[in-house]
Amino acid sequence: MKHLIALAAAIAMPLTAAAGKPGMDAFFEAMAISVPAGQQSRFVVGDNLAGYFEGYTQSYAGGAGYTIKNASVFDGYATFVNGAPNERTRSSEQVLPYGHRVRHAGGATEEMALLSKKHALAIRLTSPADAELTVQALLKAPGAIHREGDVVVVAPSGAGPFTAIAADRPFVLGDGLALRSTQAARDMTVVVAFGENAAQASERALALVKRDPIGAERKALYKALTKSYLSTSDAEYNKALNWAKAASRMFVVEEFGTGIWAGLPWFRDNWGRDTFIALPGTLLVSGQFEDAKAVLSNFARYQNLREPRDKEYGRIPNRVAAGDSIIYNTVDGTPWMLREAFEYIQYTGDKAFARQMYQLALPYFDGAIASYADQDGLLAHDSADTWMDARIDNKDPWSARGPRAVEIQALWHTALKTGAWLATQAGDAARARQWNALARTARRSFLKLYWDGKVMADRLRDDTSRDTKVRPNQLMLVSIPFDDFIPPKVQARVTRNAVSELLYPYGIASLSQNDPYFHPRHENPAFHHKDAAYHQGTIWGWNAGFTVTALNKFGYQDLAWKLSQNLGRQILGLGTLGNMSELLDALPGDDGKLKPSGTWAQSWSVAEYARNGYQDYVGFRPRLLDNTLAFTPAIPAAWSEFYAALPFGAADSIDVDFRRVGKQQHWKLRLNGTVPRKVSFSFLGDDKGRSQLAFELAPGKTALLVTGGGKATVDGRPLAVRARQASYAGEIGELVFQTQRPYRADDFPMLKSKDALRGIVERKEYR
Repeated sequence: MKHLIALAAAIAMPLTAAAGKPGMDAFFEAMAISVPAGQQSRFVVGDNLAGYFEGYTQSYAGGAGYTIKNASVFDGYATFVNGAPNERTRSSEQVLPYGHRVRHAGGATEEMALLSKKHALAIRLTSPADAELTVQALLKAPGAIHREGDVVVVAPSGAGPFTAIAADRPFVLGDGLALRSTQAARDMTVVVAFGENAAQASERALALVKRDPIGAERKALYKALTKSYLSTSDAEYNKALNWAKAASRMFVVEEFGTGIWAGLPWFRDNWGRDTFIALPGTLLVSGQFEDAKAVLSNFARYQNLREPRDKEYGRIPNRVAAGDSIIYNTVDGTPWMLREAFEYIQYTGDKAFARQMYQLALPYFDGAIASYADQDGLLAHDSADTWMDARIDNKDPWSARGPRAVEIQALWHTALKTGAWLATQAGDAARARQWNALARTARRSFLKLYWDGKVMADRLRDDTSRDTKVRPNQLMLVSIPFDDFIPPKVQARVTRNAVSELLYPYGIASLSQNDPYFHPRHENPAFHHKDAAYHQGTIWGWNAGFTVTALNKFGYQDLAWKLSQNLGRQILGLGTLGNMSELLDALPGDDGKLKPSGTWAQSWSVAEYARNGYQDYVGFRPRLLDNTLAFTPAIPAAWSEFYAALPFGAADSIDVDFRRVGKQQHWKLRLNGTVPRKVSFSFLGDDKGRSQLAFELAPGKTALLVTGGGKATVDGRPLAVRARQASYAGEIGELVFQTQRPYRADDFPMLKSKDALRGIVERKEYR
């Protein structure tokens, strides 16, 4: 009886201190990145249409300002109280996921928000006492200015949109687009809106300023960012995770139909590969399922269906950009898309969408099998058609990976299995048999050709020899397939080999520092063009994502956690605040500091960080095709508790309240929905092996799952537990971060002479 009373109390007890979603104000205060006076740092916000705002703290008009497509339409702003300027350069500042807030020494506060899907921004100035308030809009080259009642209209000086400025109080228009309140007040909000003509811009500005635009933006963003939610016992990680979600969301745009920009400032296009690598961390774990479907559907309409058929027939684009700039030179874009279509269906149960994806699969496999499938059932490709795609003068690849790269085969197998499922759903048994048979052939061939019992090849060369450069691509053999493409024992050795050689505390290198082709710095013009180093050692932020996946699968989540902590510090304090760059130099600078490079904000970098939190630490990967909420958790030892809200289906979710109690893990699960679900857990043991259990969870009910010591109970009832995955700790051994070599030019062959790698490539000596 005492046991039952204790169990009932445990189930009924309130959520932990870390649990539950905070209120809106608390949520944004926890996210705020504080910047002391005098420190200039970049921040960026997106409008989810075709624009973004790039600003700098402690600056009135630093950065590109608000850019819509290729036009900079708004530089920044200044504020005044009783005619005295608020000195932003001397004030403390907070960067927020919708803009920024500045608190001035005299008590005045200014706040700016870029308004999502509005082609507008809002500025609010507040004062501790009634005062004459002024907000001045700063435009680069304003055209004719005139006032029409309650709105100021600015014509473009050349090509570009009209600007309209309105305030929520009566104002006097002063010099330089300064709007001054006609009566003393404690607050004033100004909206700056843009449109194709004066009427459109004016209508937007007047409509928005009437309804607390900053408050409305905060509410909408809070709702989007907390539809899914994860709060752990580590406050800094929580902050970085929420920023990664906000940053990922920023890249979702409507410029060429619903898509995901690859990066800022120069990758403002929808890139196929980048889009679908970023999609799960951007739109699936966050519960933005309609947007995920829209992205998939939008790319499908750009599929290459040209007649007569060319070698790229059936592919979705490598890049969708303005004008006729649609190119198809990617081998992995369509396999990534098919993978994410299947994952979307698993998250939502949207079987009807399978019909649309089957129509995409038919021409894709027809084209790929006719032009690229080889006698071994593997997928051949051009040397620069993988994600390592840099070319010298758009010709020879800097880092050749053709004709058969390792991760392409994992994607190919996954695409074939996905296609076979789609064919089965469509009643096309013949296609399902054909694609399943080809998948089996590819699987058999792969291990024989790539694995020698010790080392996994990064690619097969044209002469079928194995290229055994140590690169991170082999880790995608663990993270890409939905089942085991290669045996778990081989996956474990691959994980050991890649991590031991490549993983630094701050990211995973694209090539071993012990390789003669290794380039320690990305931008090193005294020795080489930056593209020579692009994939020859330089660290790519998104590669950390599949590294964490591999580590967590085999019970090395504590090393993964150290990496995630370091990446979180990069998000919160390195380069663009609240975002991640495309790249880092492989080796720190002479001062020991990390040097970001490439684009200063990259979607798949932050998307993978967000995905890791939900899919790899909490381990939630729903399988609604068999009505199962699947968990494969790998909880870091540092997490004493966490709360998670995990959306799935049309409008369902499951709340998870986790605590460590001694050596046990207590999982309190509440299903929000109308349909009973099967819950499947694959949990780690002390030996790093995994055990499996399952039970039913009724809607509206809370269950307490307790695991530990190889046993499990739910609501006090013992559960059947079976072995799921053997321990491979003996195969992997202890894993630690690689110690980076000091930067000394004489120690690296690629720095022995100017353009050393280029000479090797152009002489056809690259191996």
